[in-house]
Amino acid sequence: MKVNAKQYARSLFELLEGKTENEAKSLIANFVKFLYRRQDFDKAKAIINELESLYDSSDGLTRAELLSSRPLDNQIKSKISAYIKSKLGKTDIELSEKIDKDLIGGFILRYNGLVIDGSFKNNLLKFKKQLLIN
Repeated sequence: MKVNAKQYARSLFELLEGKTENEAKSLIANFVKFLYRRQDFDKAKAIINELESLYDSSDGLTRAELLSSRPLDNQIKSKISAYIKSKLGKTDIELSEKIDKDLIGGFILRYNGLVIDGSFKNNLLKFKKQLLIN
């Protein structure tokens, strides 16, 4: 049976729970060897991302990534953080902003595995589909 990155991350997360720093280092070293033997080392980056999400969730933190064509002002970023807080019922949001020159306008928001595509390009594509349907 093939094990996916999420399953590996969950297992490692549970193994590391309550361990000292030295115990954790030893477990991680053995885990890396295990991945290599199973020829699953190519999943390492995805496992790390999943593991980070698990730790964030256990700490009550939600990381969000905001892509836009230009820097957004603090008022807009505050509204986006408030939106995420209202959807998740959490108060600790870490919003990172990245500029993507390929975006014509609008933004793309990613958090908790969700993607909200409010880009100009996406809105034009939706509009085009509606025109073709009608």
